[in-house]
Amino acid sequence: MQTTGFAVQTTAARRCLRGGECGEATIFPVLMQHSTPPPVSLPRKRTLYVLYWSAYVLLFALAQGLPARDFTTALGNELLSLPPKLGFSLLVVEILMPRAWGNWRVFVPLYLVLLLAAALLQRLIDNFVILPYFLTHWRPESLWSVPPFLYHVVKLQFVVTLPACVRLLQYVARERNGAAAARAEKLQAELAVLRHQFHPHFLFNVLNSLYAKVLERSEEAPGMVLQLSGMMRYHVYEAGEGPVPLAREVHYLQSYIALQQQRFGNRLALSADLHGPFEGLLIEPLLLLPFVENGFKHALRGEPDGGAWITLYLSVDAGWMTLRMENSRATPEEAATAEGGFGLPNVQRRLELLYPGRHLLELVPEPDRFFVLLKIRLHAA
Repeated sequence: MQTTGFAVQTTAARRCLRGGECGEATIFPVLMQHSTPPPVSLPRKRTLYVLYWSAYVLLFALAQGLPARDFTTALGNELLSLPPKLGFSLLVVEILMPRAWGNWRVFVPLYLVLLLAAALLQRLIDNFVILPYFLTHWRPESLWSVPPFLYHVVKLQFVVTLPACVRLLQYVARERNGAAAARAEKLQAELAVLRHQFHPHFLFNVLNSLYAKVLERSEEAPGMVLQLSGMMRYHVYEAGEGPVPLAREVHYLQSYIALQQQRFGNRLALSADLHGPFEGLLIEPLLLLPFVENGFKHALRGEPDGGAWITLYLSVDAGWMTLRMENSRATPEEAATAEGGFGLPNVQRRLELLYPGRHLLELVPEPDRFFVLLKIRLHAA
């Protein structure tokens, strides 16, 4: 039986189906592994600083010593000039940024004070150490001379740039991972709410079925109680926080269908074809039942005295699970006054959270029938 139209179908799902290739990871392992990266260990940090400052000293010693053909003097001058630069960089990157980054009223004034103090110290080393003992042929300038002072300010800005950028990249990574962890916790909480909403919804519907048999004093009632006990054991002990074997979920679905068949008997024409292979695949628990439950509810509401029908087809091919279901439906007048529930919106939201880009869902409501097509790319056990 062919129908057209759809209510829910994502673009990502269409691309996933056409391409035939989708990611295998589930949402929980991916999301919950996002966390703040561990800080760099002290020995490793020391090694990185040694490499950085060694490269800096060699670079500027070569730049100044090769033209004058006096690499030794240039190297000595850079080593003598290193303490102000090293101290300034460490104070900014290791102390000021972790404590005041983002608080610009504190960070900017302190940064300027450190910059000017380091430049002044550099000028003292130039005038009282380097020029008198190593560059004796140079004439010292005034300690407060603007050009050499600005030269040291620019050089200090240069040497602090790379360590500061590394620190900023660490901040960005931590912010992103923190946001990802927060989103993961939010999704976990939302999924937990959806699960706990759905359990009583299912229980109320099955108890209604059992209650009808008890009123009829049917001999099937004790068997239904035993079957319900097995189903609730699955709810409590197996359908917990993570995926379950698809074979177990299908067995649970078959138990539900059997319960409903016992209740309605000849009042319902049911055609169910569930075939695997189901082994070796995992699925989010209680994901298929809302569609089947919805079909039984509306089929019997439309034709309480007979004529109600349901066709159900479930198969697995190359990791894709396909569920097709169609059921008779109430007349438009009855459908307009029918009591709504949250079963299908619930499962739609769970599909969006758990199988983004890896599922296709079509819901086709027609005046006398309701059609469901669900495809999910399942992950291996």
